[in-house]
Amino acid sequence: MGYMTTITILNDGLSQIKDNPEEFVDKISEGMNGYRRFLGSIERNSVSTFGVGNHCNNVMVAASNHADDPRMFISYQNSMDIIGWGNDSTHLEYRKRLLKIAKGMIQYEEEQIKKLELEEGK
Repeated sequence: MGYMTTITILNDGLSQIKDNPEEFVDKISEGMNGYRRFLGSIERNSVSTFGVGNHCNNVMVAASNHADDPRMFISYQNSMDIIGWGNDSTHLEYRKRLLKIAKGMIQYEEEQIKKLELEEGK
């Protein structure tokens, strides 16, 4: 198997992506390799946010991972991050908030599966 890269695009900045396709591809390449250039330095991140054109944060890219390695992402409030394996954030409250959201999403999915099982059993 190969590697996979997850990308989230902020729709508000899509026109800038269309107008700057080469910059868009360059930013994806940086993000998939786990780094971004920021104020003259290079940062290593598992998820990086990039501006393309004159938009400041219209592309979020997760560093590539092996296709056999599961990842779970949370995308909301104009951001994307990894929950669980691959999250390199050291911000405790942020990680707690992601965990709370993920638990709610899993609980919802369990409820939907139960409903489908009940309907299937009829």
